[in-house]
Amino acid sequence: MEHTLQWKTRTCSPAKPACTLLIPAAIEAYLQRRYPQRGPVIAYLAYLLGKAGLYRAQGRLPVFDRVTRKYQADRQSLQRWHVRIPGELWTELRCLAGACGVTMTHMFVILIRLDQEDQKRKWNDRGPTFFGYRIRFFQSVGVRDGLTRRLASFVITDRPPPRLLKLIEGHSRRRRRGKT
Repeated sequence: MEHTLQWKTRTCSPAKPACTLLIPAAIEAYLQRRYPQRGPVIAYLAYLLGKAGLYRAQGRLPVFDRVTRKYQADRQSLQRWHVRIPGELWTELRCLAGACGVTMTHMFVILIRLDQEDQKRKWNDRGPTFFGYRIRFFQSVGVRDGLTRRLASFVITDRPPPRLLKLIEGHSRRRRRGKT
């Protein structure tokens, strides 16, 4: 006799959780150079996540078939970046990282490196950016065969959600006011 237990929750708190991203020292300078072009970390993360669908279609996103998530390599002199990222971006990054089998910080670094490759080759800089409209990530285990299965589903749009656009624009307005 089999039973199915299911439940749903609606999480919206905290709206902008405190996060620590571990950035390798080798790409920290690149990240700082991209700041004037793409804005603060929130805006840049939104841009990178918007490119993730294209990277996946090109076969450039890694997928690690591991039960546990893969961490970044050792001896990279990881620098701590403390940021507050909107909950929806944090969740989108979590879904993408889970689907690839890596940690969230590792996924962020992978996306930065792909963007860095694009800049060197002059690819995709003005290419379309898509924003997540609805993102789902499922992970399950077949108890009989012992296999962990992952499924990611991304429904995307070419317009940022109004709440995200407001957060991104708010940061860029504050940055402009601070310079003058």
